[in-house]
Amino acid sequence: MTEILGWVATALVLLSFTIHNMRKLRLVNMLGCILWIVYGFILMIKPVIFVNMSILIIHSYWLIKNKSK
Repeated sequence: MTEILGWVATALVLLSFTIHNMRKLRLVNMLGCILWIVYGFILMIKPVIFVNMSILIIHSYWLIKNKSK
């Protein structure tokens, strides 16, 4: 089950890079980051948790900053 979670997270992150709309790209990538964070906690892989939490914060900031656009 954990491996499937990792593959789904990978697929979402890769899919996000094919999206031209920046808002949609960030939302799909955020979902992938959330799955990677869960994956990291299951396996206790701190670098995976850290980098994906950082990316999630960056995406969240961008979405809040560009909410009205």
